Amino acid sequence: MTLHYFKEFNYYTEITGFKQINPTQATNYLKNNRKIDPQNIWIQFFNSNLIATHKHLYFAILNTLNTFKHHTTHSKSMAMETLLYTAAQHQIQKAIQTIGLKPDTTNIAVTILAKKPQQIKSTLADLSDNLQTTPCETVLDLTQTKINQIKQTFNITNQMIETITKNKETNTTLVDLVIEKIALMATKI
Repeated sequence: MTLHYFKEFNYYTEITGFKQINPTQATNYLKNNRKIDPQNIWIQFFNSNLIATHKHLYFAILNTLNTFKHHTTHSKSMAMETLLYTAAQHQIQKAIQTIGLKPDTTNIAVTILAKKPQQIKSTLADLSDNLQTTPCETVLDLTQTKINQIKQTFNITNQMIETITKNKETNTTLVDLVIEKIALMATKI
């Protein structure tokens, strides 16, 4: 687990994941958390099979913070805005369908965003207790199955990868193309 600090925005974030969870339990946790502390801590869950590494979520959060700073958001919540950027979608429902949790999702990626690192630490501990497991960042790693799912979800063709891959690994190019789609979304306000 790595805590990131976005100095320009004065926000901290944790990007991690969990393995073999109960998706209903995770969804209920998210709903309850938003009722209890809707303004100070933003948590979002994603189907980890569609996350192109830690960098994918990092850049989605960076774009989210930027849109809130410049008042160009697509939603009212940082959690939802992060979901939109992670899915590279403008519509919440489409983003949820694309990259949100499904009834059969057992591996999830998680972002926690807050002003203070202690808030993130306590939220992560509470989440671990609730899900009855410890964080596992390996769900963010690329596998061949994930690569195929990500390519299909984000409409990334082999030709696109071959065109951009020069001195890079194919996996690095895939991550870069997903991040590019996130960046392009920011230009289409």
